[in-house]
Amino acid sequence: MARKRSDHANPFVYARALAPEEAIERADEVRLLLERAAGGHAMTVYAARRMGKTSLLKQLRAAAEGKKMPSVLIDLSDVLSVADVAVRLEQAYRALPGRLARVVGRELGGLGFTTPLGGFTFQRRGEASDPVATVHSLLEVPARIAERSGQRVLVILDEFQALIDLQGLDGVFRSHLQHQAQVSYVFCGSEPSLLRALFEDRARPLYGQAQQLRLGRIAFEAAHDFVAARFSQTGKDSGAATPELVHLSELHPQRLMLLAHFLWEQVRDEPATISDLRLAYDSAMRAVDLELRYLWDGLSANERRVLAAVASGLSPYQAEARAMAGLASASSAQRAAQALLDRAILERDEAEALHILDPLLARWVRRHGGARLSVYVVPGPSGTFVVTDGPSLAFTRSEHSTLEEAQTEADRIAASDRGADVMIYDTDDPNDLPDWALGERALEG
Repeated sequence: MARKRSDHANPFVYARALAPEEAIERADEVRLLLERAAGGHAMTVYAARRMGKTSLLKQLRAAAEGKKMPSVLIDLSDVLSVADVAVRLEQAYRALPGRLARVVGRELGGLGFTTPLGGFTFQRRGEASDPVATVHSLLEVPARIAERSGQRVLVILDEFQALIDLQGLDGVFRSHLQHQAQVSYVFCGSEPSLLRALFEDRARPLYGQAQQLRLGRIAFEAAHDFVAARFSQTGKDSGAATPELVHLSELHPQRLMLLAHFLWEQVRDEPATISDLRLAYDSAMRAVDLELRYLWDGLSANERRVLAAVASGLSPYQAEARAMAGLASASSAQRAAQALLDRAILERDEAEALHILDPLLARWVRRHGGARLSVYVVPGPSGTFVVTDGPSLAFTRSEHSTLEEAQTEADRIAASDRGADVMIYDTDDPNDLPDWALGERALEG
């Protein structure tokens, strides 16, 4: 019998930047940034790619508009020259709505330049086309808007680290930033090491000019409620799979959307189950396989070895991990780990331990990248025992009526999979089980 199809479009969008209403709300971060902006403070927002930075910035602009604070978002990604920067500034200003557009029109007047690639051209009468001079003039526009409107102006500069290769341009920005009392700036970037270099290197003009905010993972409760609500609003029920889906995403915004997207596609009339989630997870892994393989192929041999060690739950600086992964020395592990941290492939937790930022990459490395697999035996429903090849019931490989049968299967998997680690939980006491193994019992508690 064919399953009934939903009349709603899939509400979980993962392949493009999201509108504010499509994304999980970052209320605390938006509140902090808006408070700092209202106080005239400059901020830097560091975030790895796909951690929801662009969605946050759109939410920030919407909140600023609600406070009657004019704002402009300038995307500096992939700029190649000073003239490119001038074009991005001019385009962002001209996109401002209503009466602000008229103010911008008067301020830009006949100001002009020509990009090296033959883009938009406009010229102030009687002046030479000098891109640096044009940027200077364009950077004064927010102050003019503030002056004419009588309101503080918020300027958001996304992918600001692109300026690091344009010699002297960060100094041009500082020369305006320090004199604009009614303009607040938010500098954002998805390459944390480069953005930090602009603001933390004492030799750079912007050293110490902005407070810092690192955009981390989303809150569990916000993620859980978002998924459940979007399912409900489209006539479906994420059911018992909801907390496990959030657990699998490791609170990574884009990966949460990806997994929820495929779970929504899997579910029809009945509430989602762990079995549905297992199928959705496999679909998600197939969807990202080429992307992750491309990333893996672009890494050096030692970077791959470090990732294999970290995916195995080991520190790459330990002798055991270096022997397993083939790292020649602690110094080579350190250099490779730092390169991965700089590219935001790895991150450090509060205890300074290394983790792979993308949970799907971590799973991929365990499957294909030489990492040691972890096999678990945990109590299942109705007195059974479940064998999983990872810390989730969505990774269930088999279910057995006795502990002995489950142990035998776990040992078989370990023997055939690069000597995986086997962990046995032979208790029903929830206090002695990992959270992920509780399944629906966690909801009952």
